[in-house]
Amino acid sequence: MTMKANRSYLLLLAIVAVGLASCEPKEVENEGPLRNDLLKKTTSPAVIGDRIEFVYALGTLEGTLKTARAEASIPGAVGTGFSRYSWFTNRSNGQDVPVLTASDTITNGAVSTASILDGDNNKALSLRYYYAVPEEARGKTVSFRFSGTSSTGQEVTINSPAYTVSRMDMKRQITLKDAEKCYVSLADMTAYTKEEVEQKGLSGKIDFVYVYRATLGANKYAFGHAMVSLANGTYLSDLNLPASWTKTPTLLDKRVDVKDAQLRGGGFDVYIDDTDLERTTFTNSADFAYNLAADQGAFVRSGDGTYVAYVFVNSVNNTAKTMTVSIKRLQVK
Repeated sequence: MTMKANRSYLLLLAIVAVGLASCEPKEVENEGPLRNDLLKKTTSPAVIGDRIEFVYALGTLEGTLKTARAEASIPGAVGTGFSRYSWFTNRSNGQDVPVLTASDTITNGAVSTASILDGDNNKALSLRYYYAVPEEARGKTVSFRFSGTSSTGQEVTINSPAYTVSRMDMKRQITLKDAEKCYVSLADMTAYTKEEVEQKGLSGKIDFVYVYRATLGANKYAFGHAMVSLANGTYLSDLNLPASWTKTPTLLDKRVDVKDAQLRGGGFDVYIDDTDLERTTFTNSADFAYNLAADQGAFVRSGDGTYVAYVFVNSVNNTAKTMTVSIKRLQVK
């Protein structure tokens, strides 16, 4: 065996060690010259429309690697499957470097396969597998069975644990603009203009209005970027809302200490899950939340109690009078 192949196999053993250190129990058949291991890279809750990322490692001391296979207990949505690239870490700079490894990758129903290219890199590799979480998995558990084969006819398998899929919905990067698209519906996870609300009779679905006022009142106190319930007549008085609109009171609990990496787009491993939304008490709530800034947010409960959400502020712009938000929402009744 060449020195390069030995280094590749040692790489696999290192990946195996990392996988074992991840503390995830797995069913594994790893005896003989063909070995495999599995590492779940994604640490965030599994939310519909998002994806789970795995690293599937294979290595052989006899022959070459031929195929990799993954079978999900629930077929994934579009985007599920193997990447054609494996990765290694450049020792000089610590950066992950992609290497074209698979000649073809196919997903058919619950089964994804990758055909390994012939060449110097087919003794040991680590393929990325992505599972796009489908609507069919909402509130259920999903698990995966990975397997690999070599040119000598050997096969090795490994089973993942079962992962619970969230019941939440998530929508990122919704841009709100004062006096324009500023009427927000948790039911629709969408912002509307005043004209759209009137034309479509949506006032009963509007949970809060985004407004920007640098200062407010005779004393000119700082107000800034705010989310205000339709039931609050004080802060919305200049909007001249039609008397015929339904103005169900919405509860808002401003939080400067609650973060979520999925809504933010990274930066830390802190996440809001179903339990956080289910257990929110709204003991310090009002029908408004003002002076909002980036990386802050508010827990919001719809007036009829159907939805609880966390609205995270991605960015604000005083000049444009805009606020970009991302939302996690759970139907609680």
